[in-house]
Amino acid sequence: MPRIPRWLKVWLVPIWNRTHRVVGRTRQFATAILQGRCEWCSACGRFGPMLYQARVVPPRLAELWGLTPQRTKALARRESCNCAWCGAKLRARRIARVLLDTYPVGDSLERAPSVAAWVRRPEFRRLRVAEFNVIEGLHDVLLALPGLAYSEYQEGVEPGSMVDQVRCENLTRLTYPDESFDLVLTSETLEHVPDLDAALREIRRILVPGGRHIFTVPVLPGVPKTYARADLMPDGTIVARGPMIHHPGGDHGYPVFTEFGADLPDLLKKAGFETTVSWGDSTEEDLAQVFISRKPDGASIATAGLTHSRPLG
Repeated sequence: MPRIPRWLKVWLVPIWNRTHRVVGRTRQFATAILQGRCEWCSACGRFGPMLYQARVVPPRLAELWGLTPQRTKALARRESCNCAWCGAKLRARRIARVLLDTYPVGDSLERAPSVAAWVRRPEFRRLRVAEFNVIEGLHDVLLALPGLAYSEYQEGVEPGSMVDQVRCENLTRLTYPDESFDLVLTSETLEHVPDLDAALREIRRILVPGGRHIFTVPVLPGVPKTYARADLMPDGTIVARGPMIHHPGGDHGYPVFTEFGADLPDLLKKAGFETTVSWGDSTEEDLAQVFISRKPDGASIATAGLTHSRPLG
């Protein structure tokens, strides 16, 4: 068989890759439409298909985590089902829905139709919001908030420093002053923090009385008690207590220090929060829980004129 000339490969490979991506994207759109996965996005407010991607959960990650095929699909739904318009995955859209339910519009207790509309309301534009690590699909919408403080963790970078115009923060030793924020948002972050107790203390410290931390962490059904998967030693080395799991790849990615269990609400209460779990318990079919921790103040939050809350769907 004759070999393909090098110059022809250079020309053909990009075309092949683009074609492969287009075909894959078309298949995702068609599958979403055929399976009825079209809905209004709580993040951007537009109607369209929610694109499922099974490959977001690599086989090695499923193996190390001991996931059944059913749980693997549920985790893949949680980490995909992306809005075709803004890219918000299911867990980001769940956070968006919780935001809309937790902060209704005025005295009417009506939900804003989307976070894109919510951020334009004057009462919410006065909120001071801290987003730690980008929440894909939701971050771009939140940028419209004047009071948004966005930061990322970068290993070896001093907290409070700027790298490529992005502030760097370490959840175990934040540089923000006490009672700086009305709302803290994190998604798939706490499990990667080596000192969970320190992170919860810091989040509580920077919240105003009555302020909230709305977040997601992976919680598998049937895990009764939160436990450590690894420890960070004083010299910076990581010592695993069992099979070491990294997100997103299993053997590579960000190390997981904490495996959360059904006792998470109790841990949050011990850290000084009032806790609500939105979207029910973790089940074999639905792993996209959203947690709300509120710093007590003995009264309803008055910041930005927000005096109401209602049960979450």
